[in-house]
Amino acid sequence: MGEARAYMIGADEISAWVATLLRRAQVIAPRTLHGLDAAYDEIERPDQVAWGYRTTISPLKRQLFPQTDPLFCWHQRAGYGLDLRPIYDQQERVFLAIRPCDLSAVLFLDKVFSRDRCDTYYLARRQHSTLVALACTEPDEHCFCVCAHAGPFLEGGYDVQLTPLQGEYLVEIGTDKGWELVRLAEELFSPAPAKAMQARRELAQQAEQRFSDDKAYFAAALRKVTFDRVPDELWGQMGDRCLSCGACAFVCPTCTCFTTADFDGAGDGVRCRLWDSCLYESYALEASGHNPRAQRKHRLKARFLHKLGYQFVQKLGSHGCVGCGRCVTACLGRNDMTEVTARIRRGAL
Repeated sequence: MGEARAYMIGADEISAWVATLLRRAQVIAPRTLHGLDAAYDEIERPDQVAWGYRTTISPLKRQLFPQTDPLFCWHQRAGYGLDLRPIYDQQERVFLAIRPCDLSAVLFLDKVFSRDRCDTYYLARRQHSTLVALACTEPDEHCFCVCAHAGPFLEGGYDVQLTPLQGEYLVEIGTDKGWELVRLAEELFSPAPAKAMQARRELAQQAEQRFSDDKAYFAAALRKVTFDRVPDELWGQMGDRCLSCGACAFVCPTCTCFTTADFDGAGDGVRCRLWDSCLYESYALEASGHNPRAQRKHRLKARFLHKLGYQFVQKLGSHGCVGCGRCVTACLGRNDMTEVTARIRRGAL
């Protein structure tokens, strides 16, 4: 195999490649559920990959930052003291056919969990993971990743990026990890011709033209949120529509709020990290009983400050949204990213 950075693989041969990956690592890929729904889950066979899916009902973060994540366990020694043992997940995984928005979210999580103090539990999974993106040629109904510079095609950040062409896939290699996956079955790949790269550029342009009317006015919202120029009355109106259900946080690929809980038995136990939401009334509750965010409008304001405030953008390099559109579907109060940024831009509901 030569030194090209892009290759081709036939649609008929890609199953053989996936079979090779399965022999090397655990493979997480989109799998069809009921109807048109799909979810990222472990596969056992190549034919379980749902190559034609639009988006999944839950984000990829569920695999790298699990909803219930064991951190360490303990054992009560005879007499006094405890034996503590951290629990690190070092399973080799290949995340296959990941949409660009979800891969962009993983890159955001990388910054969150390594910026101030390294989260060794998250990073243990991440260091043993390889990301294979699947470019979007047909955006989903509520996608707005073009507003977040997170798709529908990626220009970097991936280990491998696949682009479906007619009867074959363009395979772009981004890292040494990506090289290793291709080398596992290099006989299945051939160097990509110039016309394939041209076809990829044309597909990217066409895909951008297929997006719906869902837009996120990030620039206007960032400016107003950062300088606290959103009327308190507007936060109150949006807060009245919020159910504090946490659905937006649970489907969001970049939300990282968590709490911890201990589960123990007779002398043994485990501490777990559990997903939480800043929209829950108890999230900011202090031991004294004081709650600085007792009202829903204050919790909603805090959520979007962390998503859009410039101090957080400056710290992490981007705002906390990748335009996957899941919040548009999940939020019953229509306080999703597109609606809220539009209201902030207008200054009214």
